[in-house]
Amino acid sequence: MTSSHTRDKNPHAPGLEPVIITRSGHPVSRKKIDHNAVKILYRLKNHGFKAYLAGGAVRDLLLGETPADFDIVTDATPKQVKKLFRNSRIIGRRFRLVHIFFHDRSQSMPQIFEIATFRRTFTLDQDEAESIEEQPELANNLFGSPGEDAERRDFTINAIFYNIADFSVIDYVDGLHDLRDRIIRIIGDPNLRFAEDPVRILRALEFACRLGFTIEDETGKGLAAQADRLSEVPASRLREELKGLYSKKTTAALLELGHHYRINQHWLPPEIAENCPEVIPLIKQIENFYPAANNDKELEKMVVAALILPGIFKKFPLADNVRLNLVQELVEERLKPINQRFNLPRFQRHAIKDIFTLLYRIGRGDKRVKKLLGRDHFFAALFFYAAINNQAINKPNHFSFWQKQCESLNRNSKARSLDYGNLFTKN
Repeated sequence: MTSSHTRDKNPHAPGLEPVIITRSGHPVSRKKIDHNAVKILYRLKNHGFKAYLAGGAVRDLLLGETPADFDIVTDATPKQVKKLFRNSRIIGRRFRLVHIFFHDRSQSMPQIFEIATFRRTFTLDQDEAESIEEQPELANNLFGSPGEDAERRDFTINAIFYNIADFSVIDYVDGLHDLRDRIIRIIGDPNLRFAEDPVRILRALEFACRLGFTIEDETGKGLAAQADRLSEVPASRLREELKGLYSKKTTAALLELGHHYRINQHWLPPEIAENCPEVIPLIKQIENFYPAANNDKELEKMVVAALILPGIFKKFPLADNVRLNLVQELVEERLKPINQRFNLPRFQRHAIKDIFTLLYRIGRGDKRVKKLLGRDHFFAALFFYAAINNQAINKPNHFSFWQKQCESLNRNSKARSLDYGNLFTKN
């Protein structure tokens, strides 16, 4: 990707003319864009509106990856967009957006595309100030230009546009340079932008982990300085971010990077943050063992169980013949701060309690295979049993029993999707 456009000494300053890369200078092709997204872009364009693909979709296409979502921005207002698409609905109060729905008979859920109008950061005149005082939600719904919209976005690599009108790539914030150099850089003053929305701290870490990029120095200093604001983030938003980590299997890497920047104690309960270095290798095993096809709920219960495991074992070593009701009570106690922070659903809390109950049954030598196989979370418990004991020098007497059982478990219908035959190391 090349351009003859020159920059001044501060390529990340606001108000610059964009770099425009013509079709021959970049790898983004309509063939790689979802056909329904292309339909939306063309309908907007054909009715005289600007229509850009934006955000992570453009970033991923430039990196040669397949985007999971296709976000579109336009100069059409939400009402104008809704008028063009009968299969749409205006949503949101804080941010007025349009969702366009495409129904496919082969799919149980409709495909949803999010359409936003270009927005600007508000600098108010008297009339605007009075309007926003009466209606605070207007502050996030002041429409602007493409350049103003780019400058409102979080990171430079997420602020690149693809213009369907001439197939060009448009860059107002030097995101192309950062994409080329594999850098995560926040747009604007790092302290102000992270203070505005502390969730950006986790997003910076997540992008760095998932893409294999480096966090730019000033961005790193800013996220570390503002990390205490993560404690202000509502549980619902934090859990939404965590779902993305599970699906992309970057939880272990994020915890590792969070430990480096010393931010884990600001978004995790204190004891959990303290145990992070100990559980990161176990979470890596979970992410390696469970395929990407597994749903977020499966990975969530495994990761949360791993996070509380050191605290459980410190009180009740696995080899102890401890009463199971005491184990269950301790699991409930350890889950309380996590539940307060992330609002775990009740079914996940029950699942994690069941995992530990089964883990201790296996650990104390319960060999009733048929009975244990009938339990929903037996295989999750068996995973932890194997992961904990594989590296032990003095393995428990019943370790070899379960090792042999696992070699035949893949013939069981409940285990076909995962290779339990390789769960135990052969040493």
